[in-house]
Amino acid sequence: MSVSAETKLSKHLTCSYKSFGSSIELADVSSPDGFTSSHDDRDQSQDPVQLKELPSGSQEPFEPTKLKEMDEQCCALDTPVQVYAVSFIFAIGVTVALVTEIYLTPLAFIKGVVSDHERCTALGEKVLQDRGSSVDAAIVAALCLGIVHPHVSGVGGGGVMLVHDSRRNQTKVINFQGSAPQALTEDMVQNASDVKAGLFVGVPGMLLGLHRAHRLYGSLSWDDVVSRAADVAREGFNVSQSLAAAISQLETEKIEGRLRDIFIPDGQALKLGSYLRMPGLAEVLEAGFWNFYHGPISEEMEKEVIAKGGVLTREDIRDYSVEVQQPLECRYNEHIIQVPPPPSAGVALIAALNILESLFVVENNVAENQTSRWIEEALTRALTMVGELGDPNYNSSVTDFSAMISKGQGAGLQQRMKDFQQSSHASNSTIHRFPTEQLTGQVIVMGPDDLMVSVASSLSRPFGSRIVTESGIILNSLILDFFWPNQMREHPQSNQKNSLEPGKRPLTFLMPAMMVPTWNKCGSYMALSSSGGPNRLSEVTQMLVGLLFLHKEKNDTLSTGGLPPQLSNCKYDILFKSHPRLVLLRVIVVLSWFSPISHVSRGECVAFPCNGPSS
Repeated sequence: MSVSAETKLSKHLTCSYKSFGSSIELADVSSPDGFTSSHDDRDQSQDPVQLKELPSGSQEPFEPTKLKEMDEQCCALDTPVQVYAVSFIFAIGVTVALVTEIYLTPLAFIKGVVSDHERCTALGEKVLQDRGSSVDAAIVAALCLGIVHPHVSGVGGGGVMLVHDSRRNQTKVINFQGSAPQALTEDMVQNASDVKAGLFVGVPGMLLGLHRAHRLYGSLSWDDVVSRAADVAREGFNVSQSLAAAISQLETEKIEGRLRDIFIPDGQALKLGSYLRMPGLAEVLEAGFWNFYHGPISEEMEKEVIAKGGVLTREDIRDYSVEVQQPLECRYNEHIIQVPPPPSAGVALIAALNILESLFVVENNVAENQTSRWIEEALTRALTMVGELGDPNYNSSVTDFSAMISKGQGAGLQQRMKDFQQSSHASNSTIHRFPTEQLTGQVIVMGPDDLMVSVASSLSRPFGSRIVTESGIILNSLILDFFWPNQMREHPQSNQKNSLEPGKRPLTFLMPAMMVPTWNKCGSYMALSSSGGPNRLSEVTQMLVGLLFLHKEKNDTLSTGGLPPQLSNCKYDILFKSHPRLVLLRVIVVLSWFSPISHVSRGECVAFPCNGPSS
């Protein structure tokens, strides 16, 4: 008897999202009776363990007793007395061997930092070596990227951070994407060709967001963390290939003022390998976040923006706040995928995976070229759904995306996807056009403290608004991420929920993502990040399809050769962490008392690139 896709999918956990302010459960519209929160399913016997907010630089020691809950969950086995006896004897022997190894063998340092620049990666690794937290390392690397890649990110921009604490089995989203000034209205930007550069600038959230992350998870002092990045700006760095290419593009445009003085001094554009110092940025970082948001630096930004026709004020900067949220998550077999909630476009990733899961449940022995076409169509449909996203603080209907992430919708699209597979015609789905393709600074960290961090930050377009303050801060072009009439005349499709409003955060494709085990803390972990923009969603989807549905090894990823050109520009960084000895914790409870989990497991962090397009 054949089994329908709906029947098979009903066995899977549906997707969920719970905000910290209120409990919102998103049931699968195809089977409402079968809904279960993934949080509850992973640990129904206990209330969630809340993170305690510590002051910056806290050195509170780790308490081994906190691992008791993990031992109880991993070790509950119904076995005969004889098996208990054998297991106990075996456990004693293995325990002695492992304890001897722990005490006699130096702890191996786990290399777990990936970023877009080798110097920033090295800074993050040094923080871990100095017993800083994974979040400390991510902060240093992200600030460093804002210095060595000033065309991509910086303190004049914003971003999103995901932090997963495997000890507490808890993930938080720290949203520090910028917001629109209070005095900015759509009327001011109606004639796109006449809009002054200052009107593109939103409130920068980068520095305050990283400081909030440090308050929650930091180990080293804030000054120690920031000074490491400041040293890069003061001492200088060599221009990378990415920065050199962006500067070369500037030469073809009419630019003036400080931006030209810094990157095209005396009319000569900086080339690959040129040496560049930015001492003003070092002073900005060392002045601290208070001076940035409440002191003279905020006055400096206000003055510069108003001089360029903008409306950003010190009050806008002073009143900016960081949002700490829970992720949107969905279960696929033994893994849970976590992404930021709106105004991030993470919903699109979940929607695409749900469509693809329904196809892989029904079909067997799927050819790679067929898989590529499925991914193409699934992404097209998912991006159509993104047109319904925006800032939920300004439109409550944005949080009502149950149908958008329903696993049942994938089964309903099965026949249409088959028809697409057999046809040479492109999909008829209409994708809402998005104003900009965000450049993104990416950092991923997995340290020995069992924190997993993924950060994405951006100025929106290259060099943001092209406005540079006296201190060297390059200000963002955040407002271009909103939609307003006449912004893109050639693409009339619009997203009204992403319309420009005072104080609002725009829809963003800054989309760090994580994969965590379905059941408690035992299993494999992965952190992902891709360059921002609707076309970049394909790389993350492709990797997850290989792992979740095709069961490919981490170095045997799906080729992008079958995807169309706009979906096959492969550029992403991934860290994969495996705990090969965690299985011992099911038998040997005492192991958790000797050392943090990551030291016992000797987990390995591996950074690997995706396969390039096939020739």
